[in-house]
Amino acid sequence: MADMPEFSNWQEAWEWHAQQTQNAYTQLSEAELLRQIQEGRYDPYYQIWYNLREIGSLASCAPVLLEVLRRDSGEPFMLIRYHCAAALFHLLGYPDDPLPELRQRVQWDREGEPARQAAIDELEQQIQTQLAGSQE
Repeated sequence: MADMPEFSNWQEAWEWHAQQTQNAYTQLSEAELLRQIQEGRYDPYYQIWYNLREIGSLASCAPVLLEVLRRDSGEPFMLIRYHCAAALFHLLGYPDDPLPELRQRVQWDREGEPARQAAIDELEQQIQTQLAGSQE
């Protein structure tokens, strides 16, 4: 890791640490990133999701990311779900802005956890349809 510079504010420190984390993740394979995600080893800067969306494939990543979205419920995991859903929707070909309505229902539990889980089921069907179409 590079020598840590002096920071004048929290944002500079955050950005520096995030960049160092991203640099470390660029050395890892898709399989290693997915293994860390399966184990719940998320970095506090959310860089694992950005690296995965750059090198990941929908076929390999979807099962793991859907698992995270299903299991990591509740307010403590809100930002994890946000970044996980962003990576998954990116792999599906959606832009980040505007947020697709389905992505909002998948990542937020505003309508309750049962509704969020139903949205994940809907997303899983969409992924399966897209993967089946790409194999034809």
